[in-house]
Amino acid sequence: MTSLVVWVSADHRGPASIYIATDSRISWPAGPRGSTHWDGARKTYSATKTPHVLGYVGDVIFPALALPTVVAQLDESPQAHSVESAQKQVLDLVDLAWRDVPAEARLGSWLVHGVRIGDGTGCKFGAQILHLPPGATKWTSTPLEVPNFSSKIEFLGSGRGQLEKDYRNWVRSRDEDSRDRTSRAVFSAFCDALDSEYDPPTGGAPQLVGLYRIGFGRSFGVHWKGEPFVHGTHVADFAYADLEYRNSRFERTNRSGLLITGAQRHARKPT
Repeated sequence: MTSLVVWVSADHRGPASIYIATDSRISWPAGPRGSTHWDGARKTYSATKTPHVLGYVGDVIFPALALPTVVAQLDESPQAHSVESAQKQVLDLVDLAWRDVPAEARLGSWLVHGVRIGDGTGCKFGAQILHLPPGATKWTSTPLEVPNFSSKIEFLGSGRGQLEKDYRNWVRSRDEDSRDRTSRAVFSAFCDALDSEYDPPTGGAPQLVGLYRIGFGRSFGVHWKGEPFVHGTHVADFAYADLEYRNSRFERTNRSGLLITGAQRHARKPT
């Protein structure tokens, strides 16, 4: 199952960006030598010509093989004029990709899709969960409410309980203190949960995709435990030098983990 969070960042004008973060671990059933896992699996995707981002938890094989094709088709399709039509586009593409999957391979999956309609301060963000129960033939879509303030939208996966716990450490929901409702609080809580290793199926580096008010889907590097990662994979010395990186406090850094010029320092969790 592993762990996923989708959240919105807002300013005084309303939602300004939407993000999806996941861990990077996939696991196989225990054998004679115990359980086996790999911490370099890609679980997040961003379109390069259209404002769409996706992530997944649950079954690995279908999303890992099909989502690159789904994103490629989105990049060559007319942009939708409403959140609802954009969400239906993705549901139709996922259903089409799934159509010929053998019955015995139909395992449970959850996909999270983020989209933006329009550009600038008048744009609108949307999010949905696509779910396929084990053995089912059709995906279902559940639209998610995107609040007008910075907040997590949904946690998914086997690590959900730990994500909720660490999020409560960052956001004092009891008194609805808006100072705590920040994008950095969501991502920092996610990183804390990942670092705790509380959920065995969750592990590896965080990976991150998102949408701003302008532009297309964005993939971010993450500087994690002293090293740069992109989509859960170690970054080669010659690659991704100009990519936007974030650290575990959601501060903007370069590939070496140093804050870039003009980047704002973020405080530790509230006490």
